[in-house]
Amino acid sequence: MAFHRIFVVDFAGVGLGEAPDANRFQSVGADTLGHVAVSWPDKLNLPTLQQLGLGNIRVDHPIPGVEPIDQPSGFYGRLHVQAQDNRRATGLREMWDFTGENRTETVFASLPAAGYAVSLAGPFLSYLQTQSAAQRFQIGSNQDAFRVLYDRLYQPASGLAYVVLPDFRFAGEQQDVHAFAEALTSADHYLAQVQHDLGANDLLIVTATHADDPTVSATPTREYLPLLAYSPSRPVGHALGIRRTLADVGATVLENFGLAGHAAGHSFLNEITQ
Repeated sequence: MAFHRIFVVDFAGVGLGEAPDANRFQSVGADTLGHVAVSWPDKLNLPTLQQLGLGNIRVDHPIPGVEPIDQPSGFYGRLHVQAQDNRRATGLREMWDFTGENRTETVFASLPAAGYAVSLAGPFLSYLQTQSAAQRFQIGSNQDAFRVLYDRLYQPASGLAYVVLPDFRFAGEQQDVHAFAEALTSADHYLAQVQHDLGANDLLIVTATHADDPTVSATPTREYLPLLAYSPSRPVGHALGIRRTLADVGATVLENFGLAGHAAGHSFLNEITQ
């Protein structure tokens, strides 16, 4: 086991520009972070995400206010949704569902069966409701989500905590650029505290399961999604490239806890531990 605990923060709604198949989902030209950055009257200030490597994901087309930096502390890349539909739950299922020997299973069920703790927090638990082996928290805001995450940081049990931040989805649906930018700024602030409180053998993964560009009418939008990984034990990161499926996140979690044979995607665990 490389990491004792893994914390996954889902910035659900935050995209990094149109995906190659954007034309199939009325998303040509979509660019959530880029459009929010240029539409926001003040310069975006996301120092925590920038230090983790968010700006380094897009060196060819920098995000205003979140430019690339030398030696980011995190590992960074982008995810592409593999599924052929584009509903909000699509990415969630792709990240955490896989086909077992006899049926479709989830990472959230497999880890408790192997003796690891799983905590889930999100605004809409209809899909997560079936994950009866996990501890579940219904939340209604990013602030609520980070409260759950802070609490999990002080629980010593080995396992996974997965937290969905809902404010980006709400802002995207309402096409509210101001609310989206404010949610990014506050989430960046909260994330700094999470990063500070991580143990040496913890892993933080920041990602998104869908995009919601508030400047376009299509919702959700088909975009590349961010992938950032950080551990205090590995203070200098590097590029993880473009991942072909969100299932790579679930595969990484499974491999870390010795369940690699069940994974649907391709784990990047070796890429962040060597």
